Amino acid sequence: MKLKILCLLLIVLTVCGCSKKVDPFVIPVNYTGEALMKVYTENSENAYKVNIICRDGNYSFRTDTGAQSWNFAYLSGNRCVLNNDKFPENSVVVENFKLTDSLVYDFDLSKFDISAETMPEELVYFDGTYKHVLNFSKERLLPSTIFIYKNDKLVKTIQYEKISVEE
Repeated sequence: MKLKILCLLLIVLTVCGCSKKVDPFVIPVNYTGEALMKVYTENSENAYKVNIICRDGNYSFRTDTGAQSWNFAYLSGNRCVLNNDKFPENSVVVENFKLTDSLVYDFDLSKFDISAETMPEELVYFDGTYKHVLNFSKERLLPSTIFIYKNDKLVKTIQYEKISVEE
């Protein structure tokens, strides 16, 4: 009798365990966020607070070094509108602004392969020069950190402090 109850209990637990819904990790397409970005060189570590707005592949950034803040609005055609908080009435349009390309590339989540049925807690993208490692928050199911390596040496870290998915 005890054996029958134990078998029945095991079957019920197995069926309940198999039917449990697992929420997948999400790579947002349109999102806003706040992140701490650290850039490492041979002799220094520089930290920047970065506010990100990404909508349909267009990015706006606000970087704050503590001493000054810059606003970047990346426009199609490799143009960037740039202004500094110290001179808010003056903005400039910069053609072919290379720094923005790098900044957009670092924060562009679409480069990670999302073809897997269930996304793992970590995704890796290698472009031939840089290896980008994306980790997800188990609580929020959204990106939490990106580690960027060059020749197996850590060169940048992006730690998302806030991230909100937008429709």
